[in-house]
Amino acid sequence: MTSISPAQRARWACAYCFAVNGLLHGSAMARIPALKAQAALDERALGQALLGLGFGALLAFPLTGVLVRRLGARVILSVSCLVLLLLFPLLGLVGNVWHLAAMLFLIGMASGALDVAVNTQAVEVERLLGRPCLSGMHGMYSLGGLVGALGAAALASWPPFWHFSLVAVPGLLALPWFRKRFLPDPPPKPVESKAPLLVLPPLPVLGLGLLALCSFVSEGAIADWSALLLHDVFASSERVAALGFAAFSATMVFGRLFGDRLRMLFADVSLLRGLSILATAGMLLALFGPSAPWAIVGFALAGLGLSVIVPIVFSAAGNRPGVDTSVGVAAVATLGYGGLLLGPPLIGLLAHYIGLRLALLSVVGLCVFLILGSPWVKRPGAGRT
Repeated sequence: MTSISPAQRARWACAYCFAVNGLLHGSAMARIPALKAQAALDERALGQALLGLGFGALLAFPLTGVLVRRLGARVILSVSCLVLLLLFPLLGLVGNVWHLAAMLFLIGMASGALDVAVNTQAVEVERLLGRPCLSGMHGMYSLGGLVGALGAAALASWPPFWHFSLVAVPGLLALPWFRKRFLPDPPPKPVESKAPLLVLPPLPVLGLGLLALCSFVSEGAIADWSALLLHDVFASSERVAALGFAAFSATMVFGRLFGDRLRMLFADVSLLRGLSILATAGMLLALFGPSAPWAIVGFALAGLGLSVIVPIVFSAAGNRPGVDTSVGVAAVATLGYGGLLLGPPLIGLLAHYIGLRLALLSVVGLCVFLILGSPWVKRPGAGRT
């Protein structure tokens, strides 16, 4: 019987963390209407409370990079995953806007810390295996989100607390088993007493962060505005309008689950360039296609094109010579998720003045930037592009 290497065991442990993060996020977002009613909020108060999730994550990203560098990814992985699973059922008990904002802020911090730590460990797993595996792990996040949303639909009649408890308890029970399979941390690097806690990453890593920002903003814009585009611009019914994001999500999951095979066949630069061209073409079809079905096909192509870009960028940032893995990952996560938080609302503001179709042309511009910036993911010393 073939023995399983520590790196392979750690790969499944990382996949568990990605899946848990996606599952909890998908479950929570799908129950927003129930939480809104439970806390007696209007749309404005709900929007303000939801900002807590993004701000919590943004605060956690750079701080987690520092903690991982000093304490190790394994410790931060275990603690952040445990805290996230313990907090999640409490989200179902919120009774007003302050409770909801505070819980989302804390969950955002735990989720953001888990995101940086698991990507740091996943980059090391990929390095030890000697072959790409980061895309499949990110696919587990997307798959977890899809399962969470479907589970929320099936349990829509349950109070949020009991629904969230049912989701969190199996994760808590499985955590000790997976925790033993994380890679051991190397000895902590000596830190100079006068060294600043937070340092600006080098320009090549900031360039990778801009690529992540473009990809995340594009994903967020499609998630937030695809249904409205189909409904208002293409005069589709609400049922048909929902198919745009469904098609995008399905191809995103498919692309990520099989993206590692593509990364073994093509160099990252060529793959990112080709996928960005596909995403650009898909968005142009979605915006200017002759009918709603063509627009849905365009969103599906955009999902496939964007699916593997973030894993490629995280892998490149974590393997940058002279840059600590946790620093590279944290920098990319901060810029990427910052764009996800601010980009879609800015597109909505732009749509107020020039219309939604023209405002979403900005996503096409971001995809073109991904094409032009594709050489930035080339690792120094790599031969083929």
